[in-house]
Amino acid sequence: MTLVPRFFAEYQRQIDGELRRIVPGSSNRVEEAMAYALHAPSKRIRPVLTMLTAELCGGTVAGALTAACAMEMVHAASLILDDLPSMDDAAVRRGKPATHIQFGEAMAILAAFGLLNGAFKSIARGYEPPLASRMTALLSDAVGAEGLIGGQTADLLATDQQITFEMLERIHRGKTGALFSAAASSGALTAGASSDSIAALQTFAKNLGLAFQIIDDLLDVEGDPAVTGKPVRGDAKKTTFVSFSGPAGARQLATELCQTADRALDPFGPRAERLRELSAFVAARMS
Repeated sequence: MTLVPRFFAEYQRQIDGELRRIVPGSSNRVEEAMAYALHAPSKRIRPVLTMLTAELCGGTVAGALTAACAMEMVHAASLILDDLPSMDDAAVRRGKPATHIQFGEAMAILAAFGLLNGAFKSIARGYEPPLASRMTALLSDAVGAEGLIGGQTADLLATDQQITFEMLERIHRGKTGALFSAAASSGALTAGASSDSIAALQTFAKNLGLAFQIIDDLLDVEGDPAVTGKPVRGDAKKTTFVSFSGPAGARQLATELCQTADRALDPFGPRAERLRELSAFVAARMS
């Protein structure tokens, strides 16, 4: 099994600690459901990406932590909604019963909205108004009609349909790539990065996010449920990158996207080595 880079551990520790402070869980049923989804075992790739781009652009982990946690809260909310019977109808997530299985559909939906609201609240309270405004707009775009919502809408409409490779790519640049891009950009913003640096990091993140999704499609076909934390063949009714390219072709495409992502880091030189390690992990991951 391909392990996350060693340097992840310290970032994950700080992220998990802050997420537990923000959403500790309680006797309140909705908050309990929020905590259940948010604190499930996870690599925390999106928030780690936020921290890495902040450091790369001269900022600090402490300065990026609030933004990083907001990205993970949005991601957790999207997974809750994605698993609902009206969406992908998935019973297992991260090796545990999906949130709607554990708490019921109504509580799951409320938990997802609670996490989304908490993400925006964290940014609004965690940064000075000009920066908070930019980051809120960035995150809104990632969630909205051109991002997660748009991608999920197109994905639902494509169920049991033949679609083009271009449409498939558009779906997943919305469902997956948009939040990766927001995570990278928000970290750079906390560091006061230049527009050129932010643009380069967005290019990196968009390609990394699409590669991540391709590997997800691959693992849905040939992954080990004990490792991936979810059953295989969950996407049997959908057109995926694997159905277009086959397993070997999908893995090759993910590798090429990660190589394209890495080229976007050229202006940063060796300082971006940790982002390159992240890219290598995404291309080779088995969970």
